[in-house]
Amino acid sequence: MDENQQNEGETTPVEETQEQTPVETETTQKTEHTDTEKRLYARAKAAEEKAAKAVEEARLAKEEAAKAKIPISDVDAILEVQSATNGLDTDEVAELRLRAGALGTSLSSAREDKNYQLWQRGHREEVSKSKALSPSTNQVEVEKPKTLEQKLLAAQTFEEKEKILDEYGINPMKARHY
Repeated sequence: MDENQQNEGETTPVEETQEQTPVETETTQKTEHTDTEKRLYARAKAAEEKAAKAVEEARLAKEEAAKAKIPISDVDAILEVQSATNGLDTDEVAELRLRAGALGTSLSSAREDKNYQLWQRGHREEVSKSKALSPSTNQVEVEKPKTLEQKLLAAQTFEEKEKILDEYGINPMKARHY
């Protein structure tokens, strides 16, 4: 029994290696996790720095663009638009704005463009033709003279009907008094 007691207190080399293996595995896994975490943290930090740098560059570019623009007072801009669109209908103004935006020029220079002037001429011809073909809304239809029968049917009272018959000289009520 002494051997059993001694064996219980002591560990054999096989048991020691079995006990150390899980501990070593745990420390190895912890080391691997910390290395992976460090790499992930470094990647995230680099991405944050890159994003911050891009935001800063965009802000600087926006500031430079704002400085490059020449400020024009609102009154001057309004007067320029008014003079450029003087005498144009809404379709012509819309086309002028479209062409000025496409060409990247002012409204005045876009109005002087030969292509716009050609379009405007065609547009005005089209509008004048459509006005000539469509009846004017200013014309008032003249009332046709009503017949005796229509007048009598339209009269609502007996007195109105008598007046109508008197106009024609055929009032039967007056004829009886003779």
